[in-house]
Amino acid sequence: MNNIKIEPLNTFLIILSFALAYVFPFELFVLSYAILGPLHYLTEINWVRDQEYFVANKLWIYLALGLAFLISIRITPKISFLKPILEHPITKNLTQYIINYSNNFFLIALLFAFAFLFYKSIKKQVLFLTIGILLMFFLKKFSIYNILIGVFLPTLIHVYIFTLIFMWYGNTKSKSTNGYLNILLLTIIPLIVTFISIDNSSYHFSDTIKKIIIDNNFYILNTSISKLFNINDGTTFFFYEIIDLKIQIFIAFAYTYHYLNWFSKTSIIGWHRKISKRKSIVILTLWLLSISIYLYDYTLGLSVLLFLSVLHVLVEFPLNIITISSLIKSTPLKS
Repeated sequence: MNNIKIEPLNTFLIILSFALAYVFPFELFVLSYAILGPLHYLTEINWVRDQEYFVANKLWIYLALGLAFLISIRITPKISFLKPILEHPITKNLTQYIINYSNNFFLIALLFAFAFLFYKSIKKQVLFLTIGILLMFFLKKFSIYNILIGVFLPTLIHVYIFTLIFMWYGNTKSKSTNGYLNILLLTIIPLIVTFISIDNSSYHFSDTIKKIIIDNNFYILNTSISKLFNINDGTTFFFYEIIDLKIQIFIAFAYTYHYLNWFSKTSIIGWHRKISKRKSIVILTLWLLSISIYLYDYTLGLSVLLFLSVLHVLVEFPLNIITISSLIKSTPLKS
């Protein structure tokens, strides 16, 4: 499938994702996250590995693995069989300390990715990282920092903003009219959600869906959006309020299209080409196992898969930075 054929497909996927999100805002998110998410993590991590992580410094992948592990510790209190271990004073205090600083680990990963990409000298890398980490300790006391870095960076910035940037960068090469229309369509989705009419009485969410959203703290993203845009103080969340429904429609759309967009890229970046038969079997087995765990216990599935979810966000940072840098360089500056 060439670029000409894939753009109409992407138009269809955008419309399909939005239509499903409008009708099933919470259900679509829960299912997309559990079914499409794991396959996306596994295939993207494999592809990034084949690209040597887009970073020359071999230390990068070990940092990404370590930081992903530390960030994933935040989910351990929800794993029942770990509770006896976590109740010990030493492990309890250490776990809480790591959780308190987990937002900062995303920024640390971003800083290291930037340093490794743009500074060849170790002295310059150390200087940049020192300044960045000192700035981090200053910024972490501000709620906006914690929302942007700890909540939005691994979620909506990753699934919506970076997807939009990748599409934009890809179209600077293909110059496809349909591609530009897709970029425009994806850009105005938040406006469409804002002004579209919603009948909240037509929605009914099962207790199972509501329990998954609450028990796994998915609603924190919703309340963070409300707080960021001064819709409310970010302390309230209701399933059937119109504003909460609209926020969830956008979230469900962003995640679903992000996954579908990745799977549609096989002919563009060819992420599937280097997947051997053996790798395919391993990926397929792990994917089916992941879905099975989610079906058995959604919280357990989220706990088991959180490391992969975080890792796929972190290992993409160098590519995010390279793409943004390339876009800036390719944009003509008017004097």
